[in-house]
Amino acid sequence: MRPTLLLTVTGCLLLAFLGLRTAADNPPHASEAAAEAASLDARFQESVQPFLATYCIGCHGKDKPEGDLDLTAFTTAESVARALSHWELVVEQLEAGSMPPAKAKRRPTDEARATVIAWVGAVRKREARRNAGDPGPVPARRLSNAEYDHTIRDLTGVDLRPTREFPVDPANEAGFDNSAESLAMSPALVKKYLQAARQVADHLVLKPDGLAFASHPVLADTDRDKYCVNSIIDFYKRQRIDYADYFFAAWRFRHREALGQPNASLASLASEAGLSSKYLATIWATLTDGLEEVGPTAALQALWRSCPLPLPMEIGRPPRGPAASGCATRSLPSVASSRPR
Repeated sequence: MRPTLLLTVTGCLLLAFLGLRTAADNPPHASEAAAEAASLDARFQESVQPFLATYCIGCHGKDKPEGDLDLTAFTTAESVARALSHWELVVEQLEAGSMPPAKAKRRPTDEARATVIAWVGAVRKREARRNAGDPGPVPARRLSNAEYDHTIRDLTGVDLRPTREFPVDPANEAGFDNSAESLAMSPALVKKYLQAARQVADHLVLKPDGLAFASHPVLADTDRDKYCVNSIIDFYKRQRIDYADYFFAAWRFRHREALGQPNASLASLASEAGLSSKYLATIWATLTDGLEEVGPTAALQALWRSCPLPLPMEIGRPPRGPAASGCATRSLPSVASSRPR
């Protein structure tokens, strides 16, 4: 096939594809919509209205209609479309064969039932196309209790749950508790929100670099002290520290000459072991600077002083890890288990 012909065929196929996509994606024009409405009205006059007059109006007419359903009020497809919820019930009864009731003098054929059911389905499809993408009126609403709790948590960083004293959110007919029609705002609930705001404000902590929120009310100096202590504890809980590695690095620094590393420093040993040089220096200072007489630090220093010298096999060369050292197998476990808490 010649290149020009190939391009022409490809272009035609592409245009055809785009035309199909356009026809499928775009809603029908006004003329098509009018023709569809006229067709539905004609089918209503020809099939549905005679069906209603023959089998339904006797019980569902103007005078004392059963179930408060007056079917004489529906004269066009548009009037049916405005009350589709009622016609959904009509379709359910027709599909179940329960209406007209078994005691009725005249009952429709299955074909007649199917005709009415199909017509209502066509009206439903037209309404779905006509209202596609339109959620309908969306009234303003308040946050549900769960949404309010989550919002406060996201803003403060603390799960305060201020709605624990709120009334339970009511659910709508579909069972959802986050719809506008069910989430009303009453004067009593406004007071609850104001009280919740005060409770959240009670958790506010003023810091040199800004604001923070504590998990407990901060109303006195002791509350602020508690917040600071908890912050320190939380910080260390987040640190994944194996104290045995730090004690072992300190032991290596202490015996660096015997281990063949006379020029080793705390920083170099920390870097070699993947440790914090600053924290290793703190461990070293705690173990060697000033002997304590009582308390956990004194016990730790005593264990440190009892650590053995390097084994003969380690003299002149650095051990490859805690398992290769006599200190690791004898004293360091005791030191690690006695770390400050």
